[in-house]
This record gives sequence, C-alpha cells and structure tokens, in this order.
Amino acid sequence: MIQWSNTLPQPGEFAGIRLLRVPPKQSYQGLVTSTLLQGCPTHYAERRTQPCTGETCRHCLAGLVPRFLVYLSICSTRTRAHAVLELTALAAQPVNDYQTRHGSIRGALLTAERAGNRPNSPVRVTICPDDSDHRLLPPEVDLRRFFALLWHLDEEPANADIDSPPGPSIRNTIHNDPPTQAPHHTNNNGNGRILP
Repeated sequence: MIQWSNTLPQPGEFAGIRLLRVPPKQSYQGLVTSTLLQGCPTHYAERRTQPCTGETCRHCLAGLVPRFLVYLSICSTRTRAHAVLELTALAAQPVNDYQTRHGSIRGALLTAERAGNRPNSPVRVTICPDDSDHRLLPPEVDLRRFFALLWHLDEEPANADIDSPPGPSIRNTIHNDPPTQAPHHTNNNGNGRILP
C-alpha cells in the first residue's frame, strides 16, 4: 500500500555532502570547516580508492604500495556547497603546516589549484587566515563516519585511536565543484554575513 505524506522525509546524514578532487586545469576555493585534517593510507585498486588495512591488507600483499590521502571538510566560497576535499600528502603539506602553527584549520581560506591537464596532475594548495565570522560556518563533517558510510566499513568507535587504519573496501564517488575563474578572497561585510 502506498504511504502518502504531506511532509518530506528527513534528509540522510550526509545529504548533499560530496567527496571531491580538484579537476584538471581548475581551482577550488573554500573556507575549511574541519578542525583538524584527517588522513589514512589508501590503495587505488579495482578502479577505486580503498583503505589500506595494515599487515593483512590484500593490496599490500599483492605488491601495491599504499598512498596517504588527506581529507577535510570545506564550504565553497562560490556556491556555499559543503564538501569533503581529498588531497595527496604532498598537496596537503601547507594545510599540515598551518594546523601546526595555529592549532586548527577551521575557518581558514583554502585554495587548491590543479595546473595540469591530467586528472592526476599535481595540486598546489595555499591556506591562510580569513576574517569571516567563523560562527556562521556549517558544522564540520564527521569524516570518520562519512567514510564509514561511503566505504561500507563498520563504524569506528568514537574513541578510536587517531592513527588506527580503517577497514576494508570502499566505493569512491567523486563530484567536481563548478570551476572558479579566478581565486578571490572572502570578506565579512560587517553584518555577520560571509560574502563571496
């Protein structure tokens, strides 16, 4: 029997949150909503990114070298869309340096630019403080929970060791944010609104 309703169902836990990479010859700019970056060793196997499970990892046993990937939640300065940005460890070095200096990356303005024409061309990241009202930022994405759902993992306990590797296989969905023409700085106009 059809169950009609005059109200919409509650959105899913991560409705509208997409995992994204910087597209070739484009840039992405946003305000970081994560407090700290998160990262884990991964393998690209079977046409998707999969977490490395450590000593018993079947991909390591098959000779694939793991690659450390970094993730952070970010709110686009152009579209206001909240997303999870994926970066290589090399590209994320400025983020790590910023986090070490400031103790947090939340509210920082991040620009990631892929100069090459290939999907795996190097990404250049710049990150700096921003004068926007950080209280107006959306809450940070629970990245461990996000990936537990995305990668079909058993959910990790809340007090899991920060360095513990995640579980088995994942399904990776990629969404590219619409390209930006030229990076621009966000400013607070004095009434508490973040301006593009």
